[in-house]
Amino acid sequence: MRVISGKYRGRRLFSPEGDLVRPTTDRIKETIFNVLQFRVQDAVCLDLFAGSGALGIECLSRGAKEVVFGDKSPQSIDLVKRNLQGIEGNYRVIAGDFLSVLGGLNTKFDLVFIDPPYKSNLGGIAVEYVINKGLLRDDGVIYFEHGDEITFTPPVGYKTRTKKMGYTVGEFISKSNVAMMTGSFDPMTKGHEALLEEGLSRYDEVIVACLVNEEKEYFFTPEERVAIVEAAISGKKGARVVYSDGMAVDLAKREGATVFLRGIRGEEDREYENFVRDYNLTHGGIDTDIVTLDRYADVSSTKVREELKEGNFRHIPTGAVMTVMNILKEKNHNR
Repeated sequence: MRVISGKYRGRRLFSPEGDLVRPTTDRIKETIFNVLQFRVQDAVCLDLFAGSGALGIECLSRGAKEVVFGDKSPQSIDLVKRNLQGIEGNYRVIAGDFLSVLGGLNTKFDLVFIDPPYKSNLGGIAVEYVINKGLLRDDGVIYFEHGDEITFTPPVGYKTRTKKMGYTVGEFISKSNVAMMTGSFDPMTKGHEALLEEGLSRYDEVIVACLVNEEKEYFFTPEERVAIVEAAISGKKGARVVYSDGMAVDLAKREGATVFLRGIRGEEDREYENFVRDYNLTHGGIDTDIVTLDRYADVSSTKVREELKEGNFRHIPTGAVMTVMNILKEKNHNR
């Protein structure tokens, strides 16, 4: 086992004796740092379940600003210290189980390495703890290594890039770029669809949030509005719908949205949208991406509802036309 690149390239590292600790092989380490190579220089790193310390030492060799090593095994702590002899840089070694190590940290990390015993099921817990305690920078990455018998789902608001390396699976976890469209969607129109498609070109995910405005009287019920949106977004990767009667900023935080996505049909809408943007930024810390939709400047839900009364579906998203037709047929049947 050696350092594979940087200042200490080729330096041999001591390996753990026995089979209680599974060191990261040079082949897997090379794959990890091929993905992370442009993130290591000047990074603040955490090597949790450090074992031999190979991952953290690789970071120091490649110019990391600081590395924290943590492990509960006395043998592993001794091994990390042996491997660090002669290594220059800013680092510290903490003895303790992963919860106590994480609990004592207040640092924001650029890179976090989580490589627990494969059959321990501790990795997912550690990932959640790092995120929930705010130990990862907004643009940071968690590398979580596990066996291929484990299925990993990233926390809400996060995504993962998965690398299979034989029996070993590496998860590169980072914050998702999630936008939220808010509105009554009574019903969803082609203007809304155009805003959604623009959002999907800018963000990893766009949440269409059907909300309640107590000052409005709705034509479609909440269930019908959600069904229309679901039909409209079917097949659009990265789009999903939620319904809420609460505050938009609270819903955005709960769903992991990082920005609101709003459309304007002309300059007459801009003053109001800027007011909403300032409110959401002040009260929720969430900014707004305002998109001008010139093509659909004359399309509104009010206009589309009037068109539907005349049997005109031209401004309903194509994927939702049959759903709207069936809903209207049911409404007419129940009159």
